[in-house]
Amino acid sequence: MKVGGLNIYYEVHGNGRPLLLICGLGNDLSSWNLQVPDLARRYRVISFDNRGSGRTDAPDQPYSIQMMAGDTAGLMDALRIEKAHVLGVSMGGYIAEELAMAWPRRVSSLVLATTSVGPYMLKISLLQAWVRQALADMSPMASFQIMLPFMFNDRCFEDPRVVEMAVETIAGHSSTPPHILTRQMIACAEHDARDRIGRITTPTLVLAGKEDPFIPFSLTQELAASIPGAMLNILEGGGHGFSASGAERFNRVVLDFLDRVP
Repeated sequence: MKVGGLNIYYEVHGNGRPLLLICGLGNDLSSWNLQVPDLARRYRVISFDNRGSGRTDAPDQPYSIQMMAGDTAGLMDALRIEKAHVLGVSMGGYIAEELAMAWPRRVSSLVLATTSVGPYMLKISLLQAWVRQALADMSPMASFQIMLPFMFNDRCFEDPRVVEMAVETIAGHSSTPPHILTRQMIACAEHDARDRIGRITTPTLVLAGKEDPFIPFSLTQELAASIPGAMLNILEGGGHGFSASGAERFNRVVLDFLDRVP
Protein backbone atom coordinates (compact mmCIF):
# COMPACT_ATOMS: atom_id res chain seq x y z
CA MET A 1 0.00 0.00 0.00
CA LYS A 2 1.28 3.45 -0.93
CA VAL A 3 1.70 5.67 2.14
CA GLY A 4 3.17 9.12 1.57
CA GLY A 5 5.29 7.91 -1.34
CA LEU A 6 6.40 4.76 0.53
CA ASN A 7 5.12 1.31 -0.41
CA ILE A 8 4.36 -0.43 2.90
CA TYR A 9 3.70 -4.17 3.02
CA TYR A 10 1.12 -5.22 5.61
CA GLU A 11 -1.16 -8.12 6.55
CA VAL A 12 -4.47 -8.23 8.41
CA HIS A 13 -5.71 -11.22 10.40
CA GLY A 14 -8.84 -11.69 12.50
CA ASN A 15 -11.72 -9.42 13.43
CA GLY A 16 -12.57 -7.08 16.27
CA ARG A 17 -10.85 -3.99 17.64
CA PRO A 18 -7.67 -3.10 15.71
CA LEU A 19 -4.33 -4.20 17.18
CA LEU A 20 -1.22 -2.85 15.46
CA LEU A 21 2.03 -4.82 15.76
CA ILE A 22 5.33 -2.94 15.23
CA CYS A 23 8.46 -4.97 14.49
CA GLY A 24 11.90 -4.68 16.01
CA LEU A 25 15.23 -3.82 14.44
CA GLY A 26 15.82 -5.48 11.07
CA ASN A 27 12.80 -7.77 11.40
CA ASP A 28 9.89 -8.18 9.03
CA LEU A 29 6.35 -9.12 10.00
CA SER A 30 7.25 -12.82 10.06
CA SER A 31 8.76 -12.07 13.48
CA TRP A 32 5.15 -12.01 14.77
CA ASN A 33 4.37 -15.56 13.56
CA LEU A 34 4.15 -16.85 17.13
CA GLN A 35 1.79 -14.02 18.18
CA VAL A 36 -0.65 -13.53 15.32
CA PRO A 37 -2.68 -16.77 15.65
CA ASP A 38 -3.44 -16.17 19.36
CA LEU A 39 -4.02 -12.41 19.08
CA ALA A 40 -6.19 -12.70 15.95
CA ARG A 41 -8.73 -14.85 17.80
CA ARG A 42 -9.90 -11.72 19.61
CA TYR A 43 -8.59 -8.74 17.62
CA ARG A 44 -8.15 -7.46 14.08
CA VAL A 45 -4.36 -7.76 13.94
CA ILE A 46 -2.41 -5.54 11.56
CA SER A 47 1.28 -6.33 11.13
CA PHE A 48 3.60 -4.63 8.67
CA ASP A 49 7.20 -4.27 7.56
CA ASN A 50 8.91 -1.12 8.80
CA ARG A 51 10.65 1.25 6.45
CA GLY A 52 13.67 -0.60 5.09
CA SER A 53 12.58 -4.11 6.15
CA GLY A 54 10.93 -7.00 4.35
CA ARG A 55 8.71 -6.00 1.44
CA THR A 56 8.40 -2.33 2.39
CA ASP A 57 10.41 0.21 0.40
CA ALA A 58 13.96 0.86 1.61
CA PRO A 59 14.96 4.42 0.63
CA ASP A 60 18.65 4.98 1.32
CA GLN A 61 18.42 8.10 3.45
CA PRO A 62 18.76 8.91 7.16
CA TYR A 63 16.01 7.28 9.23
CA SER A 64 14.58 8.39 12.56
CA ILE A 65 12.15 6.82 14.99
CA GLN A 66 9.83 9.81 14.48
CA MET A 67 9.91 9.17 10.72
CA MET A 68 8.89 5.54 11.22
CA ALA A 69 6.12 6.61 13.62
CA GLY A 70 4.87 8.85 10.81
CA ASP A 71 4.89 5.85 8.45
CA THR A 72 2.79 3.96 11.00
CA ALA A 73 0.26 6.78 11.35
CA GLY A 74 0.09 7.01 7.55
CA LEU A 75 -0.67 3.30 7.29
CA MET A 76 -3.48 3.73 9.82
CA ASP A 77 -4.86 6.55 7.66
CA ALA A 78 -4.67 4.44 4.52
CA LEU A 79 -6.46 1.54 6.25
CA ARG A 80 -9.03 3.95 7.75
CA ILE A 81 -8.12 2.93 11.28
CA GLU A 82 -9.06 5.80 13.54
CA LYS A 83 -7.73 4.23 16.73
CA ALA A 84 -5.88 1.03 17.64
CA HIS A 85 -4.16 -0.87 20.39
CA VAL A 86 -0.43 -0.76 19.68
CA LEU A 87 2.16 -3.42 20.54
CA GLY A 88 5.82 -2.65 19.86
CA VAL A 89 8.87 -4.79 20.58
CA SER A 90 12.39 -3.32 20.95
CA MET A 91 12.75 -0.73 18.14
CA GLY A 92 9.03 -1.20 17.58
CA GLY A 93 8.55 0.00 21.16
CA TYR A 94 10.42 3.20 20.33
CA ILE A 95 8.13 3.71 17.33
CA ALA A 96 5.05 3.01 19.47
CA GLU A 97 6.19 5.60 22.03
CA GLU A 98 6.59 8.26 19.35
CA LEU A 99 3.22 7.35 17.84
CA ALA A 100 1.50 7.75 21.21
CA MET A 101 3.20 11.10 21.86
CA ALA A 102 2.52 12.59 18.43
CA TRP A 103 -0.97 11.11 17.84
CA PRO A 104 -2.33 10.36 21.34
CA ARG A 105 -5.97 10.14 20.27
CA ARG A 106 -5.18 7.35 17.84
CA VAL A 107 -3.74 4.93 20.41
CA SER A 108 -6.22 2.98 22.56
CA SER A 109 -3.48 1.33 24.60
CA LEU A 110 0.24 0.65 24.48
CA VAL A 111 2.19 -2.53 25.07
CA LEU A 112 5.94 -1.81 25.15
CA ALA A 113 8.07 -4.95 25.27
CA THR A 114 11.85 -5.23 25.74
CA THR A 115 12.31 -1.54 25.08
CA SER A 116 13.33 1.66 26.84
CA VAL A 117 12.81 5.40 26.87
CA GLY A 118 16.28 6.09 25.50
CA PRO A 119 19.71 4.63 24.82
CA TYR A 120 22.58 3.80 27.16
CA MET A 121 26.26 3.48 26.43
CA LEU A 122 26.54 -0.32 26.16
CA LYS A 123 23.63 -0.46 23.72
CA ILE A 124 25.11 2.33 21.62
CA SER A 125 28.45 0.52 21.57
CA LEU A 126 26.78 -2.73 20.47
CA LEU A 127 24.79 -0.96 17.77
CA GLN A 128 27.97 0.66 16.46
CA ALA A 129 29.65 -2.74 16.29
CA TRP A 130 26.67 -4.25 14.47
CA VAL A 131 26.67 -1.32 12.04
CA ARG A 132 30.30 -2.08 11.20
CA GLN A 133 29.42 -5.75 10.67
CA ALA A 134 26.52 -4.83 8.38
CA LEU A 135 28.64 -2.42 6.35
CA ALA A 136 31.26 -5.15 5.95
CA ASP A 137 28.59 -7.15 4.06
CA MET A 138 28.38 -9.85 6.71
CA SER A 139 25.50 -12.20 5.90
CA PRO A 140 22.23 -11.77 7.84
CA MET A 141 22.68 -15.30 9.18
CA ALA A 142 26.17 -14.61 10.54
CA SER A 143 25.11 -11.24 11.99
CA PHE A 144 22.17 -12.82 13.77
CA GLN A 145 24.31 -15.60 15.22
CA ILE A 146 26.56 -12.92 16.73
CA MET A 147 23.48 -11.22 18.21
CA LEU A 148 22.07 -14.45 19.70
CA PRO A 149 23.63 -14.06 23.19
CA PHE A 150 21.92 -10.67 23.48
CA MET A 151 18.54 -12.02 22.33
CA PHE A 152 18.06 -15.14 24.46
CA ASN A 153 19.02 -16.20 27.97
CA ASP A 154 21.24 -19.14 28.84
CA ARG A 155 18.39 -21.57 29.39
CA CYS A 156 17.25 -21.16 25.79
CA PHE A 157 20.61 -22.41 24.60
CA GLU A 158 20.16 -25.63 26.57
CA ASP A 159 17.60 -26.66 23.93
CA PRO A 160 19.22 -26.89 20.47
CA ARG A 161 15.78 -26.66 18.87
CA VAL A 162 15.29 -23.11 20.21
CA VAL A 163 18.59 -21.95 18.75
CA GLU A 164 17.87 -23.67 15.43
CA MET A 165 14.39 -22.11 15.31
CA ALA A 166 15.79 -18.67 16.08
CA VAL A 167 18.51 -18.79 13.44
CA GLU A 168 16.46 -20.41 10.69
CA THR A 169 13.16 -18.62 11.30
CA ILE A 170 14.31 -15.14 12.28
CA ALA A 171 17.64 -14.79 10.49
CA GLY A 172 16.40 -16.83 7.54
CA HIS A 173 13.58 -14.37 6.96
CA SER A 174 15.73 -11.27 7.36
CA SER A 175 15.82 -9.42 4.05
CA THR A 176 16.93 -6.01 5.31
CA PRO A 177 19.87 -4.84 3.16
CA PRO A 178 23.03 -4.22 5.24
CA HIS A 179 23.23 -0.49 4.43
CA ILE A 180 19.55 -0.08 5.36
CA LEU A 181 20.04 -2.02 8.59
CA THR A 182 22.61 0.61 9.56
CA ARG A 183 19.93 3.30 9.00
CA GLN A 184 17.64 1.57 11.50
CA MET A 185 20.46 1.03 13.99
CA ILE A 186 21.45 4.70 13.89
CA ALA A 187 17.80 5.69 14.39
CA CYS A 188 17.69 3.47 17.51
CA ALA A 189 20.93 4.92 18.88
CA GLU A 190 19.58 8.46 18.43
CA HIS A 191 16.19 7.81 20.04
CA ASP A 192 15.79 9.55 23.41
CA ALA A 193 12.34 10.51 24.69
CA ARG A 194 13.23 11.14 28.34
CA ASP A 195 12.10 14.77 28.22
CA ARG A 196 8.77 13.90 26.49
CA ILE A 197 7.66 10.42 27.57
CA GLY A 198 5.60 11.80 30.47
CA ARG A 199 3.11 13.17 27.94
CA ILE A 200 1.74 9.67 27.35
CA THR A 201 -1.56 9.17 29.19
CA THR A 202 -2.68 6.10 27.23
CA PRO A 203 -3.15 2.88 29.26
CA THR A 204 0.28 1.28 29.04
CA LEU A 205 1.79 -2.11 29.82
CA VAL A 206 5.58 -2.39 29.94
CA LEU A 207 6.95 -5.92 29.57
CA ALA A 208 10.43 -6.64 30.85
CA GLY A 209 12.67 -9.66 30.50
CA LYS A 210 14.49 -9.99 33.81
CA GLU A 211 17.49 -11.49 31.99
CA ASP A 212 17.56 -9.11 29.02
CA PRO A 213 21.20 -8.03 28.48
CA PHE A 214 20.35 -5.68 25.62
CA ILE A 215 17.72 -3.65 27.51
CA PRO A 216 18.68 -3.97 31.19
CA PHE A 217 15.86 -4.25 33.69
CA SER A 218 16.77 -0.86 35.18
CA LEU A 219 15.95 0.82 31.85
CA THR A 220 12.60 -0.95 31.64
CA GLN A 221 11.84 0.22 35.18
CA GLU A 222 12.73 3.76 34.13
CA LEU A 223 10.35 3.52 31.16
CA ALA A 224 7.44 2.27 33.28
CA ALA A 225 8.06 4.92 35.95
CA SER A 226 8.14 7.69 33.33
CA ILE A 227 4.67 6.98 31.88
CA PRO A 228 1.83 8.00 34.23
CA GLY A 229 -0.13 4.95 35.37
CA ALA A 230 1.94 2.44 33.39
CA MET A 231 1.93 -1.18 34.58
CA LEU A 232 5.18 -3.14 34.69
CA ASN A 233 5.08 -6.89 34.16
CA ILE A 234 8.30 -8.82 34.71
CA LEU A 235 8.71 -12.09 32.83
CA GLU A 236 11.15 -14.06 34.93
CA GLY A 237 13.81 -15.74 32.86
CA GLY A 238 12.97 -13.67 29.80
CA GLY A 239 15.74 -12.42 27.55
CA HIS A 240 15.46 -9.79 24.83
CA GLY A 241 13.72 -12.25 22.51
CA PHE A 242 11.13 -13.55 24.98
CA SER A 243 8.24 -12.89 22.58
CA ALA A 244 9.69 -15.85 20.65
CA SER A 245 11.28 -17.99 23.37
CA GLY A 246 8.26 -17.58 25.71
CA ALA A 247 5.54 -16.89 23.16
CA GLU A 248 2.67 -18.61 24.97
CA ARG A 249 3.25 -16.68 28.20
CA PHE A 250 3.91 -13.43 26.30
CA ASN A 251 0.65 -13.73 24.35
CA ARG A 252 -1.36 -14.50 27.47
CA VAL A 253 -0.05 -11.44 29.32
CA VAL A 254 -0.74 -9.18 26.33
CA LEU A 255 -4.28 -10.48 25.89
CA ASP A 256 -5.07 -10.19 29.61
CA PHE A 257 -4.02 -6.53 29.51
CA LEU A 258 -5.88 -5.67 26.30
CA ASP A 259 -9.07 -7.31 27.52
CA ARG A 260 -9.08 -4.94 30.51
CA VAL A 261 -8.76 -1.77 28.41
CA PRO A 262 -12.18 -0.07 28.06
